[in-house]
Amino acid sequence: MTLKEKILFLLKNLKNKSPNKYIESIINKSIGFFYKIGFTELKKTCFKSVLNYDFDLPNVNNDIEYSILNKLSFNNKFISLYFINGFFKSSLSNLWKLKKYIKFSSLKNCLFHKLPTILPTITKYFCNTLFYKDHFFFHNSFIAINISLTTDGIFIKIPKNTNLKIPIEIINIYYPKKSSIINLKNIIVVGKNSKLKIIERHISTSKTTSKNYIFSNVFTEIFSKDQSQVEVFKLENDLRKTYLIDNTFIKQSSNSVCKVFTFSSNIRNIINNINCFKVGTDTQSFFNGLSFFKKSNNISKIYNKIFIKHLFSNSVSYQNYKGIFSKNSYGIFKSKIKIKENLYNIKSKQINSNLLLSNSSKVLSRPEFKTASSKVKCSHGTNIGKLDKKTIFFFRTRGIEKNKSIKLAILIFANELIKLVNLNILKTQIRNYLKKNIN
Repeated sequence: MTLKEKILFLLKNLKNKSPNKYIESIINKSIGFFYKIGFTELKKTCFKSVLNYDFDLPNVNNDIEYSILNKLSFNNKFISLYFINGFFKSSLSNLWKLKKYIKFSSLKNCLFHKLPTILPTITKYFCNTLFYKDHFFFHNSFIAINISLTTDGIFIKIPKNTNLKIPIEIINIYYPKKSSIINLKNIIVVGKNSKLKIIERHISTSKTTSKNYIFSNVFTEIFSKDQSQVEVFKLENDLRKTYLIDNTFIKQSSNSVCKVFTFSSNIRNIINNINCFKVGTDTQSFFNGLSFFKKSNNISKIYNKIFIKHLFSNSVSYQNYKGIFSKNSYGIFKSKIKIKENLYNIKSKQINSNLLLSNSSKVLSRPEFKTASSKVKCSHGTNIGKLDKKTIFFFRTRGIEKNKSIKLAILIFANELIKLVNLNILKTQIRNYLKKNIN
């Protein structure tokens, strides 16, 4: 079946039902919403062509060689949670490193099996970021598909006054034996005055000659309670056989700090949606992204969409996205800041800078502000251009050959964002990746 036919078939013949009436009502609402708008939104994006590809559901039992797994984790001291083709693998994950006071569960077990101890907690947060003034908003068809057809995911709740010094690493491995549809749903709650670092990785083990594709649709909800600090690192590398949609919704309470860094490289087609709702005073959010595409004969596209809604005064939001685009690569940056009326002391900044390394690479940049308050300080800037010849000439006069001069100029351009990564092992990995792949 094509992706379009398969999604419609799965919705019509939905077998999994949640024992919780509230969760089941949300699933039914999402199905109804999708039937209203259908594939209209999909057709407006780079995912239009994928609708006619042949897709199926992944197998629950997926074995993968340990030799491959050993190479995937950045550090054996991290708390590593493995997903293979959309299903959580507790046998591979080092759950014993999670403290007893941290609530954790596979979302598949919570949604479709009776787990009375943790289900009431999950119900409190399930799709909570989609509510505003008692109204339910799906925002896009991808979220409706995800909620209706969730295969698995995780629920993590960090209690108050907890500083989890060890990062949690969520490793999504795509190891398909057939073209598959994957819908992952994650819920992360960081308690009052707590700190958490999350590394979310998407890894494909498919060879470039493989005929199997992955349609991965991820929906993550993050709740940052009062005075909490959350850092999220998203790594999306070498996914030539993967169509990835990543929706991240964040609710920030008073005096909380949230940072998201996204590194996307050498992918087929990807949509990164970040929605942040500032539901308390004195909040700070920093969203940074670096996209890198090396030369390819296939067309690659990335959509970075950010929406930030300021609902209380004394809040700050900064965005800095950079792109390095080679042959046949396209980048779209759309950012919108919305500020409620009668607010004051709001500071917001949007920056988007792009390097075009080929005549066939293109970028569309559209930052946007919508404010009903006058006591705000907002700014935005967009740069799209080629490498500066004067910079290359400067390096050449210092005895550096041309190819190395170009490589050095690109690394300097990217380093402004890389140095913001507050995790040394990750910073080193990204730098080494760029050095290896810049031709």
